[in-house]
Amino acid sequence: MKKHVLVLAAIFSLASLTTTAQKNSKILSGTVSYTKTKDVKASYSINPLVGYFVTDKVAVGVLGGFSKADTANKATSVGVFGRCHFMDLGKKCHVFSQVDVSSNKSTVASVETKSTTANLGLGANCTLTKKLDLTMHVANLVSYQSANKVSTVSVGFNGIANPYATAGFGLIYKF
Repeated sequence: MKKHVLVLAAIFSLASLTTTAQKNSKILSGTVSYTKTKDVKASYSINPLVGYFVTDKVAVGVLGGFSKADTANKATSVGVFGRCHFMDLGKKCHVFSQVDVSSNKSTVASVETKSTTANLGLGANCTLTKKLDLTMHVANLVSYQSANKVSTVSVGFNGIANPYATAGFGLIYKF
């Protein structure tokens, strides 16, 4: 736990300039991950996001994703999101909530599954430069998934022992 608190403190102290998103600005963001362990094929994921600020605190946009765990396990998704910056932590860091809805297709051992998901989560941005932010998305607080005529809803950090271990980190480019 102490390590996670230090990491979060370091992230929030990285900011160097004071600027926030402005109405009509656009953002390009995303995360990329790659994992390779001994005697196991590499797995990776790419999750881009493109948005537009309709006000100084509210952004809307599209998101996507592609991941591959080995030759038989693949997943793709495409969706929309809305994000609201609702709290400032100083002049350089901002907490946001994000709601997103996506259509997903996954293939595991040649069995294809299509699903629809909706999530409500929290995250934070810290300004690094006038055009670049560091972003962190914590695990979703509310999740809905519908696949094969079965729907599930999760509220809170259900099944996650440490929500900071599931956080996604990325960069936001503002233009």
